[in-house]
Amino acid sequence: MGSYDPQASAFAPLQYVGSDFSNGTVSRTGRCVAGVDNAGFVMGTSSSLFNQAFLQIGRVAGVPDRLTRAINQTLAAAGTANRDVASWPNPFYGYNSRGNANANARLLTLVDGGEALQNVPLQPLAVRERRVDVIFAIDSSADTQTLWPNGTSLVATHGQLGGGGGGPRALAPFPAVPDQNSFVNLGFNRRPTFFGCGNRTGPLVVYLPNTPYTFYSNVSTFDLSYNDSERDQIIRNGYNVATMANGSADANWTVCVACAVLGASWRRTGTAVPAACADCFSRYCWNGTTNSTAPPVFQPQQIITPSPESAGCRVAMPVGVALLSSLLGVLFAVG
Repeated sequence: MGSYDPQASAFAPLQYVGSDFSNGTVSRTGRCVAGVDNAGFVMGTSSSLFNQAFLQIGRVAGVPDRLTRAINQTLAAAGTANRDVASWPNPFYGYNSRGNANANARLLTLVDGGEALQNVPLQPLAVRERRVDVIFAIDSSADTQTLWPNGTSLVATHGQLGGGGGGPRALAPFPAVPDQNSFVNLGFNRRPTFFGCGNRTGPLVVYLPNTPYTFYSNVSTFDLSYNDSERDQIIRNGYNVATMANGSADANWTVCVACAVLGASWRRTGTAVPAACADCFSRYCWNGTTNSTAPPVFQPQQIITPSPESAGCRVAMPVGVALLSSLLGVLFAVG
């Protein structure tokens, strides 16, 4: 485990992360531990979001004060015991104290990476040594008031990597992207968009936002259960997002995907771009235009005419209600 981020620039063998590391090594008298790299623990760490739910409970409107107080009392106990986060023995203890923000911490307190707004994990792919040509960024974030993406993840990653990282494992610059209001106003959260066309120092990003082709899949992060019909329709809508409804929204979409994959190699080899790809790039590449005015509440319509089976589409539960429901489930679990 580790990070190429300049603030860390270090890795430790996952098999031994429970051991007594100090300044990058385990002493002869230190404990050597194996087994912390349990798959369930790793996956649980990457989806540990309930601390965020706990932090937001006071913002939920319409909750009776008595219930809020009861929840807060229980959550205070959970927070004190650190049951709302994942605590890992810090393998970077004592290492690189000048650049390592966690050099003095015995434990790493880890939560869902989306809490840093980078809900789409793009940063690991921006390592220059990887020489990545193209990244497909599938964004199902609940950024807007109506729980659709608005490009926040890409904006956050660009803010982190816009100038590239430093050190021997330098991070490649992330392509320029517009602000969140522009994502909505210009429709970039309704269709695929290519960011970084012509970029010679970083990857091309093919942005695929969650949008209602055949189903309103804007479900809350805090929804904990789905019936079989909802599950199937969400998956089908995801297929339609990736394929532009199997080509119904753009018969040449598969050609454009191939162009995005091959574009960097053509540039490196001086190969002429085929006419079909030039057309794709003219239609899907962001040209730098922005519109930063505040958009109205985003209420997209289905792109494909709803079928009878999707007529009773799921209406996204308000965040406050979903949050309260999830917290009540946690209360029963920790109470």
